[in-house]
Amino acid sequence: MMSTSVDIRTLEQYCQTLYNPPNSESRAEAENFLDYHCPTFSSTAGPNAEHVPHITSPIQSALLCRSLLENSVNPYAVMFATSRLKSLVEDHFTAFTSAEQHGLRSFVLQHIYQHPESQPFILAAQAQLFAIITKLGWLENEEFRSLVDNMQVFFQQNEEHRVIGIKLLAAVATEMNFQGTRNAPKSRKAAVGFRDAQLLPTFQCGLNMLRSVLHNNSENTSGKLKESILQLMRACLTFDFIGALPDESSDENGSIQAPTNWRVVFEEQVYLNVLWECFKSSNPPVSVLAMECLSQAASIRRSIFSTEDSRNVYVQRMMQEIIFILTTDVGQRKLQDVGNFHEFCRMLSRFNTTFQLTEICERKEFEQWISAISEFTSRGFHSWKWSPNSVPYLLAFWSKIASSIASASQRSADYIMAVTVDISCSYLASRLECVRAVMDGEVDDPLESEEELISTLEKFATIARVKYVESGRIILSKFEETSGSYQSLIQQASSLAGSSAGARGSMDIKERLLVVEMQLTWMVYIMSACIGAREPYQSTSVEDQMDGEMACETLGFIHRLQLWASQRPVYLASADAHLYIQSAILYFYTQFRSSYISEDSSKTVKVYTQLSERWGINAPNQFLDVIVNSSLGNLRSSGNPEWKEQEDQLVIRTIKLYTNLAAGYSSVKHIRKLDSTKALLKNHCSSDFRFLAPSKKSSNTAVARSRMNYYTMLSRVLFAEENADADFWRFVKPWETLLNQVTLVFQGEGSLSEEEIRLILLGIFKDLRGFTISITNRKQYNMFFEWFFTAYTPLAIRAIEIWPQDELGIAILRFWLEFATNKSSRITFDSSSPDGILLFRQTSNILATFGQNLLGRSASNPGSQWSERYKGIMLYFNIMSVSLSGKYANFGVFKLYGDKALERVLDIFFQLMLATPVEDVVSFPKLSQAYFSVLDVFAAEHMMGLSMMPPAVLGYMFRSLGEIVSLQSADSSCCTLACSAIDKICSFVLNWFIKNKVRSDESTGDEVDPDSGMIDSLDSSLTLDLNAYLSANKLSSSSSDRQTAHWLVEYVMSNKEILSFLFLAIFQVVAFENRPNHWSLSRPLLGLILLNREFFVKYMNSLVQAQLPVHREALQKAVDGVG
Repeated sequence: MMSTSVDIRTLEQYCQTLYNPPNSESRAEAENFLDYHCPTFSSTAGPNAEHVPHITSPIQSALLCRSLLENSVNPYAVMFATSRLKSLVEDHFTAFTSAEQHGLRSFVLQHIYQHPESQPFILAAQAQLFAIITKLGWLENEEFRSLVDNMQVFFQQNEEHRVIGIKLLAAVATEMNFQGTRNAPKSRKAAVGFRDAQLLPTFQCGLNMLRSVLHNNSENTSGKLKESILQLMRACLTFDFIGALPDESSDENGSIQAPTNWRVVFEEQVYLNVLWECFKSSNPPVSVLAMECLSQAASIRRSIFSTEDSRNVYVQRMMQEIIFILTTDVGQRKLQDVGNFHEFCRMLSRFNTTFQLTEICERKEFEQWISAISEFTSRGFHSWKWSPNSVPYLLAFWSKIASSIASASQRSADYIMAVTVDISCSYLASRLECVRAVMDGEVDDPLESEEELISTLEKFATIARVKYVESGRIILSKFEETSGSYQSLIQQASSLAGSSAGARGSMDIKERLLVVEMQLTWMVYIMSACIGAREPYQSTSVEDQMDGEMACETLGFIHRLQLWASQRPVYLASADAHLYIQSAILYFYTQFRSSYISEDSSKTVKVYTQLSERWGINAPNQFLDVIVNSSLGNLRSSGNPEWKEQEDQLVIRTIKLYTNLAAGYSSVKHIRKLDSTKALLKNHCSSDFRFLAPSKKSSNTAVARSRMNYYTMLSRVLFAEENADADFWRFVKPWETLLNQVTLVFQGEGSLSEEEIRLILLGIFKDLRGFTISITNRKQYNMFFEWFFTAYTPLAIRAIEIWPQDELGIAILRFWLEFATNKSSRITFDSSSPDGILLFRQTSNILATFGQNLLGRSASNPGSQWSERYKGIMLYFNIMSVSLSGKYANFGVFKLYGDKALERVLDIFFQLMLATPVEDVVSFPKLSQAYFSVLDVFAAEHMMGLSMMPPAVLGYMFRSLGEIVSLQSADSSCCTLACSAIDKICSFVLNWFIKNKVRSDESTGDEVDPDSGMIDSLDSSLTLDLNAYLSANKLSSSSSDRQTAHWLVEYVMSNKEILSFLFLAIFQVVAFENRPNHWSLSRPLLGLILLNREFFVKYMNSLVQAQLPVHREALQKAVDGVG
C-alpha cells in the first residue's frame, strides 16, 4: 500500500518521470503513483482502482491539483496538474457546485495571468482547461458569459499579456466549436449561447485590436501579436454557426452562415480594409493568416447583406483588391511566398463559389478582373514544382466560371469563352512540362494517385468544353505533334536495335521515349476527361464530332502502342510507364462508355460516323468488342517479377472496368454477345492470367480480391442470357476437371502432391465465392447447387479436416458463407425437396469440423489472435447467422427425427463464446459485428426453442450485450443488434407472463378486459419474484391448468441483477450520450423496467438525490412522468 500523504517535491519528481521516463517501467510506476494520489474517478480507471483513502471525491482530487499548481514551478508538475484538472472537469463537472465551478475558473485565469512566462505548451493546455470550464458552465453560470470583459485585465497590460488574452479567447471559440460525443445536445446549446452572446464581440475585439496595431505601426509591436489576433479571427470565422458543418477534413465547407447580427461587420468597409492592409504590410506567417481570413470573408453567405447594393459594394471591393494584388509590384512580391500564393488561390476559389457570376460580371472591373486572374492562372499552372496543391483551386475557380457561363451577359460570356481556351492551353502545356521534372525526381508524379488525378481532370474538362472546338483543336494538334515524335522515336529505336550503336544510344533513346510516352499518357487522360464531361441532350453535333476525333486519335495511339509493344526490345520497356499508359487507356474506355455506350447511343451518330470512317466501328457493341479485346492483355502477365506490382495494379483497374461494363443492363447484354466474351467464358482459367495462380498471400487487399471480382464479373455476364444452361456447364468444366482430380487423390488414385492440391482448392474456392456473389435468382442458384452440392461438398469438408489452420480453410468458409446466404430469396426449393434440410446438414458438418479445430487452437502470440483464431470464429458466427435466418430449412425437423445437426452447431457456438473473452469480442469490429448479428438471430426464435442453456453461456451472453452498449467506441450497428436481442428476450418473458396471467384469470372465472387494467395487473404481478408467483398459481389453479415456467423466464426472474446491469448500461447511454441509434437503444428499456420495477424506482430515486438541489424537482417530475 502506498503512503496516504505525499509532499510536493515527491509529486514533482514523479511528474518529471511520467513525461520524461528513463524506461517504460519507470513510466508505469510514476503513472500508478500519480493515479493513486491524484485519482480521476473515471470509469476508464476500472472499478477496483485504488486511491488515497482521504481523497474520496473528484473535488478533493481537484483541490490537490490546484495546490500543486499554486506551489510548484516545475513545468512537468504544472503540466500534469493541468491535464489532471482537465480530466476531472470533463468527467465530473456536474459534481462541482456553482461556487466551486466559478472558483476553479477564476483560479485558472488568475494562474495564467500570474505566470505569463510559462512554456507555450503549458499555456496552451491551461487555455484549453479554461475553455472547457467555460463551455461546461456556460448555461448555468451567468458570470461565464462575460468572456470579453474577463479578458480586459490582460488587454490592459503589456504585449505578452495581450497575446495570452487573445489566445484564451481563441481557445474558447475553438472549444465551443468542438462537438464531442459526450452530452452533445448540451454542448451544442452552449455553443449556440456563445454564438449569440459572445462570438461577435470576440471577433470585433480582435478586429479592433488588429486595426489599432496596424494604425500605430509601432516598431515595438511584434508579429506574434498580429499572428495571435488573426488566429482568433480565423477561429471566429470558421465557427459552426448552424451546427451542420460537413467533414472537417474538407477544405471547402461551403459559405459561412453567419447570423444577421454580423451584418454590421461585412457591410462596413473596416473589416476588409484591415485585412487587406494587414496582408499587404506584413510578412509570412502573418500575411498567410490574413489571407486565410480573407478566404473566409470571400465565402460569407450572400443573404447576410441587407440590400443588393451593399452586396455589390462588397463584391466590388474584393474584386478591386484582387486586381491590385495581381497587377502591382507589391502584390506580385507577396505572391512569391508559397503560403500567400496557396491561400490566394484558395480565396479565389471560395469567392467564385459563393458569389454568382451574374453579379460579378455586372461590375465594371469584370474584364480587367477576369483577365488578371487568367494571366495569374496561366502562370500558376506552371507553378507545379513550387506549389502543386494550388493548381486544383485554380481549376475549381474556372470550372465554376465555366459551369455558370449561361447566366452571364453575352459580352461577358464571349470574353470568358475566349479566356477558357487560353486556360486549357496553359494547363495542357504545364502537364507536358512536368513530365521531365517528374522523371528527374524533382517533384512527385501526379499520375501516381489516379483518384486525385481524375478529380482534377474533371474540373479541367468542364473548362475545356466551354469552347470545345477551339480547345479540342489545340489538344488534338499537340497530340498529333507528339504522336509524330513518338513514331519517329520508335523508328529510331527499331533501327538502333539491330545495329552496333544500339547499346550506346539505348539509354538516350529510352529516356526520350519515356518522356514522349508520358506526355501522350497525359493527353489521353485529358481527352478522355473531355469525352466523359459530355452532357446528354445538351451536347451539339459539332462537339460530338470533336469527341469522335479525339476517340479516333486515341484508338490510333493504342494501335501504334500495341504494334510497338510486340517488337520493342526488353531494355526499352518501363513498368511504371506501362502502368500509366494502360491506366490512361482504361480511363478512356470508361469515359467513352459513360458518354456513348448507353440507352441513348443511337443519338450519337456523329461519333460513330468518325469511328466508322477511320476504324470501321459503327455501333456501341463494336466499340465494346474493341474495349474487351484491347484490355484483355492487361490480365496477362509478362512473367517479369520486377513488373509484378504494376501489373497487379493494372489487373485491378481492368477488372474494375469490366465490372462497370457488366453492371449496365444494356452493356452487359452487348458484352454477352461478343465473340471475345464468349471466348473468355470458355477459357476463363487461362494459364496466361497469372493473377489466377494461387501463391503467397498478397499484402494488398485489392490485389487479393481481384480474383474474386473477376469471377463475379464473369458470373454476371454469363447469366445475362436467360437460357444459359449449356454455357454454364461449359463454364464450370475446368473447375470440374480439377476437382475431380483432387477427388481421385483423396481416394488414393491420383498423383498430385499435397501442396498442389492445396493451391488448386484455394484458387477454386476463391473463384466459386466470386461466382456465387452474382447469382441473384432461384434458377441460377439451383443450377449451381445441382452441379456443386452433392459432388463436391464432401471435398470441402475433407479439405477443412486436412488444412483447418491454413488460408484454404478460411477460403472455404468464405465461399460457404456466400453459398448459404439466401439473398433475394434465391435459395428456394420445391416443397417436396429435402435440399434445404440437406444444405443445413452439410453446413453443420462444415461448421462442426472447423469449430472443433478452433476450440483446440491457441494463438502463437497475442498479435496473431485475429489471423489464427478470431477470423475463423467470425466466419463461424456469420455462417451460422445466415443459415438460421435463411428460411430454407425447418429446424423443427431435426429435433423431431433426432438429428443432431442443429444441436451440434449450437453446442460449438456456445463453446466458442466461452473460449473468447468478452473484451476481445467487443474489441475486434468484424468479430463484434458477426457475434451480435448471430445473437440477434438466435434470440429471435431458436433460443426459446431450446430445452435449456448452460448458465455460463447465458451469463456470458448477457454480459456481452451490456458491454457493447456501454462501450463508447462501439459500432452503432453492433449496439443496435445487441439492443434488438435484449428486447426480444424481454418481450418473450413479458409475453409469457401475459399469457400465463390470462390463463390463470380464465381458470378462476375472472373476465379479462384487454383495454383496461392489463398493464397495471401485469406490473403488479411482476413485482413478485418467480417462486412466489408460481406458488400462488399452484394454489389458485387445478393441476390440469398449471403451466411450468419456461426455463428462460425462470433464469431471468431469478437473476434480476442481469436486468439491473442491462438497464444501467442502456439507460446511461440513452440519458447521457448522443448516439446515432438513439431509438434502437431505447427499445429494450420498457421491458427491462417492467421486469425489474423495484430496481428502477430505487435507481431513479438515487439519481434524483445525486443532482444539485436546484435540479431535483425538474428531474423528479420527469421520472414521475415515466413511472
